[in-house]
Amino acid sequence: MSKPPPPSRDRHVLYTRAVQTPDIDARFLDRLYKQSAGRPAALFREDFCGTAALSCAWVGLGPSRRAIGVDLHGPTLRWGEKHHLAQLKPEQRRRIQLVKANVLEVRRPKVDIVCAFNFSYSVFKTRAGLQAYADNARRSLSPGGLLVMDAWGGPLTQQPHTDRKRLRGGVTYLWEQVSFDPMSHAIDCRIHFEFKRGRPLRNAFTYDWRLWTLPELQEVMQQAGFEDVHVMWEGTTRTGFGNGVFKRRAQGEADQAWIAYVVGRAPG
Repeated sequence: MSKPPPPSRDRHVLYTRAVQTPDIDARFLDRLYKQSAGRPAALFREDFCGTAALSCAWVGLGPSRRAIGVDLHGPTLRWGEKHHLAQLKPEQRRRIQLVKANVLEVRRPKVDIVCAFNFSYSVFKTRAGLQAYADNARRSLSPGGLLVMDAWGGPLTQQPHTDRKRLRGGVTYLWEQVSFDPMSHAIDCRIHFEFKRGRPLRNAFTYDWRLWTLPELQEVMQQAGFEDVHVMWEGTTRTGFGNGVFKRRAQGEADQAWIAYVVGRAPG
C-alpha cells in the first residue's frame, strides 16, 4: 500500500483549511440580506479578500450572484486567481472581479453587501481610520445594503496564549497571541502550523492589530449613518462551546472568548 502524500506546506492552503468556511459564510450573508431586504442579494464585495475564497463561494450560490474582491496585496490575489478562481466554471469566473486597491478607495459599483471578515479591519489602529472605513463602506452600498464585520473578544483575547487545533492529515494549527497592550488595545497575533513529519511552519501569518470592542464597532457604524446596527451573537452547546449559530441579541454572555458579527444597514 502506498503512503498518503505529505500535507501541503502552502500557507494559503493551510489557512483555508484551518480558518475559513467560505460556503457557510456565503449562505449566512445570503440569509442576513434576505431577512433584511426581503429579496436575494446580487452583488457582493469582499474587502480584505485575500485569496477570495468567500467571493468564489458567493458566485456559487447561483447565476445571478456577482462578487468583487478587494485587497492591497497583489501576490495573495494572484494566488487566489491561480488556485480558487481556477476551480470555478468559466461562467462563474466571469462573475468575479478582483481589484488590487486600498479598501478605503473603492466605492463603485454600488453593492448589496460589503463584508470585512477574519477581523481584517483590525489593521486600522485609530478611531479615525476605522471611521473612514465605515464611511466608505456606507457610500459603497446600494440603499438597504448591509455592512457585516466579524468581531472577537473576551478576557482570553487579552492574554498571551496559544490555541491549538488538530487538522486532518497530521497537521496542527496554532493561533498564538503574543502580546496585548491594555492602553492601546494593540495586539500581536501569529499563525503557525506543525506537521507530523518535518519542521514546523512558524509565523505563516503575522498580525499587528488593534482589538476593537463591540460598542466601538457599533458606534462607528452609527456615526457613518448606518441604520438598524445590531450584533449577531453565537449560541453555545451544552458543554459551553460555540455552536456556530448566530442570532440577533441585545446582550451577550461574559465568555472567556467569543465570536460575533456586527451588522449595519445603509439608509434607503
